[in-house]
Amino acid sequence: MKSFLYRHGLVLFLVVMFGRGIIGMLTVKGIQAFNPALTVQKDLGWLVMLLYAACAFAAVKWVRMDKEIGLIKPASKEWFVWLPVLIIPLTLGLHLGFHSTWGHVPLLLIAALGVAINEEILFRGILLRAMLPFGKAVAIIVPSLLFGTAHLGNIFVGGDVAFGLFQFAWTFIAGMALTALRLQNKSLLPAIGFHFILDAVEYAATGEFGVHSINFSLGWLTILVLLNAAFLVYALYLLTRNSNSVNTGIGAVSAKY
Repeated sequence: MKSFLYRHGLVLFLVVMFGRGIIGMLTVKGIQAFNPALTVQKDLGWLVMLLYAACAFAAVKWVRMDKEIGLIKPASKEWFVWLPVLIIPLTLGLHLGFHSTWGHVPLLLIAALGVAINEEILFRGILLRAMLPFGKAVAIIVPSLLFGTAHLGNIFVGGDVAFGLFQFAWTFIAGMALTALRLQNKSLLPAIGFHFILDAVEYAATGEFGVHSINFSLGWLTILVLLNAAFLVYALYLLTRNSNSVNTGIGAVSAKY
């Protein structure tokens, strides 16, 4: 089983996606059996995200794929070239402000870290590895499209519809940018770090675990999409600039698949 999942990354991706969902659902239902007033959006989101991250990390460690998908130190020491992308969480924080209690912040940070680890391992780790044999363009676009589509599910669990649709757009775009970031660094850690910072700011601003019922203006949602588009352009520029090192790194590893 272990060797089969190692060789068939797409199957591993599906197993982890559905497996973590089942574990998370059963955990929530079990807790709500004792206290029905608790909800994922307000109370249990941090626990669900932590479980998701644990499942994803345990899966890649079990099949011994963790280092191969990028759970290693970045190859590039030029970490400072990615500092401009922090304009996105900075702009988000300035626009939304801070609407949470300090006692709730630790749980929001746990949730943000859980989301970052879970989603980066799944989409920029397992799925990216499975798609690389089909070419770099496919490996950048397909996992990112699925990443964006996965966020549409927030609409069905109480999220604002307009926010959900725009979230699909910017997560698709940001997913491609994060994939370029992962390829350029040959590591998932910078992508996890940026993802964590962005979600931590968003969660602290709204006081919610990523499934928003509050209304966002059309203008602000458009600005966020444009900021992520600028992130993508910058990320692709850096990836192209470092194409030689990429071809001798992860590209060479993926060739045997």
